[in-house]
Amino acid sequence: MRPGTVRLLGTVLVGFALSATAACGKVTPAAGPGPAAPTGATATPATATAAVTGQAVPSAATSATTATGTPQNTACAAFAAAHQSGVAALAPVGAVLRRGGLSKQGLATATVDLNAAFTAMHTRVAAAAELSADPQLKAKISAYQLAIEQAIVAVEGSDSEQAKLQAALDSPAMAAAEKAVTAACA
Repeated sequence: MRPGTVRLLGTVLVGFALSATAACGKVTPAAGPGPAAPTGATATPATATAAVTGQAVPSAATSATTATGTPQNTACAAFAAAHQSGVAALAPVGAVLRRGGLSKQGLATATVDLNAAFTAMHTRVAAAAELSADPQLKAKISAYQLAIEQAIVAVEGSDSEQAKLQAALDSPAMAAAEKAVTAACA
């Protein structure tokens, strides 16, 4: 197999493992080779969302609190949790990319970290889409999932170029799809 294929398969397997762990309620963040968050900085999911997308998104806790157990609310709560965990994983990489002046090794690490974060997010969003009994909500969540897939393809095709990685992170398609799901869940 080609090294790129092996790396992609490894990333997908890590995403599945994280999803399975999250489904059991035993989420333990793995220490990765990626950039660490700056010391002294504490990021909540809400601040991480704002740092990555420039927009505030309702928290998973808010969505879960308003959930009445209906399939739509269950899907919305699962989507919010998937989005929050994805944003939390993307925030440190986004901060590193915004700093600029990264070495080739730093860009390669950012590429791997972005790919892993997007893949895990994709897996969780797909699970949220499956929880929806409402075809319109499911279509909106699936559109968000497709935007994440496009971001994964952009990261893989970036050749570790900082501008391309940043463009994948700031995807307008992902932001628009996110807004559509958030509006449908409101």
